[in-house]
Amino acid sequence: MRLIDTKTYALHDSDGLADPEYAILSHRWVGAEVTFQQLDSATWRAANLHSPQMSKIKAACAKARENELDWLWVDTCCIDKTSSVELSSSLNSMFEWYFKATVCYAYLYDVDWNATTHQMSKSQDPKRGGQEAAWFERGWTLQELLAPRHMEFFDRSWVLMGTKESLADILHARTGIAKAYFTGASTFRQASIATRISWMAGRTTAKVEDIAYALLGVLRINMEIHYGEGVRAFMRLQRILLESSTDESIFAWTTPSKGLQCYQKHFPQTAGTWNPKEWGLLAPSPDCFAEHNDLVILADRYVPRLVGGYRWTQQGVHFQMPIKPGTELTNAFGVTRWGDITLTLNCWKPDAAGGGGGGKTYSNVTVRLEKMGSKFSNKGAYRRVRCGELGRASKVKTNSVLGVDQIATRPLTIVQPEFDPDM
Repeated sequence: MRLIDTKTYALHDSDGLADPEYAILSHRWVGAEVTFQQLDSATWRAANLHSPQMSKIKAACAKARENELDWLWVDTCCIDKTSSVELSSSLNSMFEWYFKATVCYAYLYDVDWNATTHQMSKSQDPKRGGQEAAWFERGWTLQELLAPRHMEFFDRSWVLMGTKESLADILHARTGIAKAYFTGASTFRQASIATRISWMAGRTTAKVEDIAYALLGVLRINMEIHYGEGVRAFMRLQRILLESSTDESIFAWTTPSKGLQCYQKHFPQTAGTWNPKEWGLLAPSPDCFAEHNDLVILADRYVPRLVGGYRWTQQGVHFQMPIKPGTELTNAFGVTRWGDITLTLNCWKPDAAGGGGGGKTYSNVTVRLEKMGSKFSNKGAYRRVRCGELGRASKVKTNSVLGVDQIATRPLTIVQPEFDPDM
């Protein structure tokens, strides 16, 4: 990790510093940002000290000095992006760096703050036509919002707007993230995988792969960085989650009404019209979780799966399927007909109306699977159908063995297609 000296603007390797306290900048890249190669050159710094390029770094350094901090980290110039090894290591470490920072300065270059009404203006960037601040649409700012322990927000004139706690109402309205995660009343780690992925819906990144990479710290996983893999990055991220988590909300998604907005910038001809009736269990984009940020995992109602659980195969997701009564029928000749199946997941959605006493009640989420090939064969595979809806069930079907509930299952493979933006 490299840090900027807030007095000289020179770069230093943190390995040579004894537990340095530092500030960290969260911002939207605009125009020609300062690179590592530039800031690492004393000649370039001397020649460009008063250039518009340096103004943001100098302003952030000034704020750090006000907080008696000697060091600052900025993503644009503290990483040598010409080194694939360093870039991969940095992207996997970035969440931790934001968490360990003494303070994070969020600089919103396109808004003004009204100190009287305590309101943030719409974007003042003429290219954005009165939309919300560009900062809220950037993929990387999601983890930059969640990771820091202390965060201060500044408008385009570097006027302090408030902290993550004091701006909780505004941040909730802009991001859909529960206020409790900003005030410290709860930790966002308690949120389900579906909920955390939903916070990325609608955000954009300069490189399509960063939609997945920007979720690494949020989902608490590591993965190798492979620029060039395109939309497959998000699929690979989900496969890693299958190996490390038992949170089944990863399967609880629906086709988004507005298309795959995360990819709209990169594939405008296909991303906006993606709306299949059949698919696999894994979603092609975070946009598929946009309407499901209220999914929860209820530990006291979780039913452990039998040996094998679920896993990724070359075909798709291999599942020890909880089966709903009546899905296996027998014809006149006594041959079992392997019919369509309702897959009941170990994740829950709040019911529209609470139960007695005004408390929330929850139902299991279900998805519908259709048999591929002959329905009179127990071999073959399934696919998900009715992708625009999630069903509900009162509980996961179980059998009691020695007084312990076990899920009634049979092994199935749900074929997983890939989103091809060129189709």
